[in-house]
Amino acid sequence: MLSLDVVKLAERVNAESLLGSVASQLLIQGNCLYESSRSPDKLKRICPDGEISEGYFRGDDFVIERIFACPLKR
Repeated sequence: MLSLDVVKLAERVNAESLLGSVASQLLIQGNCLYESSRSPDKLKRICPDGEISEGYFRGDDFVIERIFACPLKR
């Protein structure tokens, strides 16, 4: 069985998170990212196309209440 140093793993994840490399990779792969918002009971969503919005989940759907940034249409 492979031994895992949890502290070293946590330090690496933290360092990469601070640099933004984890988030960048996830966005490049087409994932939306969610984080807590300053508004109570709301989430901030960042999408690969550049849209940044705030809302909440109703079932499996993300309900957008506010858009902070919209992607540029080409």
